[in-house]
Amino acid sequence: MKNKIKLFSLAAMLFASAVSTASAAQTPQNVDVYYVPLQFVFDGEQYAPPEDQQGFIYEGSTYVPLRFISYSLNKAVQWDGDTYKVTVEEPKAADKVQIDEYNLNTKVRGGKLRDSFDASQLKPSSISVYQEKVQYVFDGQTKEIGEELTGLFVDNSLYVPLRFFSESVGRKIEWDAVSYTIKAEVPAADKPKAEQDKPATPKPAEAPKPAAPAAPVMGGGGGGGATTTRTEQSIADEFKPRIEALQSEAMVYFLGLLAQYSNIEDEQEKAAKKAELRTQAEAKLAEFDSRFNTIISAMEAKLGEYQYGTAKADEYRASYEQAKSLAKQSYGI
Repeated sequence: MKNKIKLFSLAAMLFASAVSTASAAQTPQNVDVYYVPLQFVFDGEQYAPPEDQQGFIYEGSTYVPLRFISYSLNKAVQWDGDTYKVTVEEPKAADKVQIDEYNLNTKVRGGKLRDSFDASQLKPSSISVYQEKVQYVFDGQTKEIGEELTGLFVDNSLYVPLRFFSESVGRKIEWDAVSYTIKAEVPAADKPKAEQDKPATPKPAEAPKPAAPAAPVMGGGGGGGATTTRTEQSIADEFKPRIEALQSEAMVYFLGLLAQYSNIEDEQEKAAKKAELRTQAEAKLAEFDSRFNTIISAMEAKLGEYQYGTAKADEYRASYEQAKSLAKQSYGI
């Protein structure tokens, strides 16, 4: 049972092994962003992205979920995890069904638009992001995004600057800096036929708005888009950032416990502390086990949606369990 305290470094070993196939470039970093209660109005109707995909301001540019903004403008999105390519294009019949269902769920019913927003309320939030080189293709045309306006992966969703998106997709998107509202009109040709046949509803005249203060540059982005065709590897790759984030958290936690033990000089105190820290470590390792299994279960469910087996998920599970078993044998646990 000698050196059982080395359990504290176990997580670093087993998590690193579990994601050994991940790209070395996929390293998360913490950045400060400002979460803004953006209002989205498309064709006079208000929409809101999912709760876990809210827009934010990063280095002066506004970022929103790519899938949300694309679907709201009736554009299909495809994501290729093997090449890191995003394709935004006119939807096919199968895409339209998915887009209509998504927009039905994101439509705000009975909401009232805010006339103004006090930007002094904004406070920075630190979030973990991945900044990867992504190729963007809009309606068959490759578009280059500036190095200073990189796309950001946050919790497996891709966010890009709204200005870049609007210019690339060829749609006029208006920004109201007083109320922090984003407005856009979908061309009639892109609307469902039932909407095209609706008679135009006259709108009441609007009172002039006060001059807008300086506003952040528009920007936008979105979730790793749903597609009609996904490769098995791209689905597996979708979950790597979550596993890597868990790995980083585990390493920080367990190395922190190890540091507590190492910094104790008195041998009696160290012996007493050892049992306490070991109990904490075992409980935390069980928590990480549970969270890892939750991620893998979600991967299996996603693979099932596209009629794939669980081979890719099984690879992660096997690597994880093998690393944990070897570490326990080495440390006599």
